[in-house]
Amino acid sequence: MHKTPLSEDIPIPKLIRSKRRSIALEISPDGTFIVRAPHFVGERAIREFISRKRRWIDKIYDHTRERLILFRPKQFIDGERFLYLGNEYTLHVTRDMDGKLLFEGRFILNERYLPKARILFERWYREEAFMFFTLRCKFYAELMGVRYNSINLSGAKHRWGSCHPGGKLRFNWRLVMAPKDIIDYVIVHELAHLIEPNHSSRFWAVVDKVFRDHREARKWLKDNQVRLSF
Repeated sequence: MHKTPLSEDIPIPKLIRSKRRSIALEISPDGTFIVRAPHFVGERAIREFISRKRRWIDKIYDHTRERLILFRPKQFIDGERFLYLGNEYTLHVTRDMDGKLLFEGRFILNERYLPKARILFERWYREEAFMFFTLRCKFYAELMGVRYNSINLSGAKHRWGSCHPGGKLRFNWRLVMAPKDIIDYVIVHELAHLIEPNHSSRFWAVVDKVFRDHREARKWLKDNQVRLSF
């Protein structure tokens, strides 16, 4: 019996064509399969590629689905727990406060601002992220003997950091939910690009001198990416 390229319960992949030389298959944190293919490769070749990867697709999809089941979008109700620097803190919703959102060993949200809770939380996370990233970038830049020009925040879904020409660093604000050592890894990674612009063996040697556990950190980000959201 002829099998379809994907199981019936697995979404059809999203196809992205570019100037790349080969076909690649990846899966996003929300469970979407993405096929990246060169412009010159036909649909039949792409389907055959997907078919050959069927076993890998089934395995990865099951793993991703399990993670998605564990992750539930926040409802911003009393007792919910939110990540900050790797630790979980409880949310308390109350009418007895003058401000909108406070953090005092737990999150305290004014009930009147529940319709804007998601916006308030993102604003709080962004402010905390910028301050924390600024301190850690300064520390590691001095340690590594490099200079950067600026730090900015990003809301990208699939990228934790980037280093642009001229020493412009960009970090995902959601990263502030991760443990401190994971944040440090991303910072070291981007600062290392000021020394080695690519991901060559020389680049990883630079990272390894400062952050020896970078392999474990990369694995943690891959396994926990879906948790760093709300």
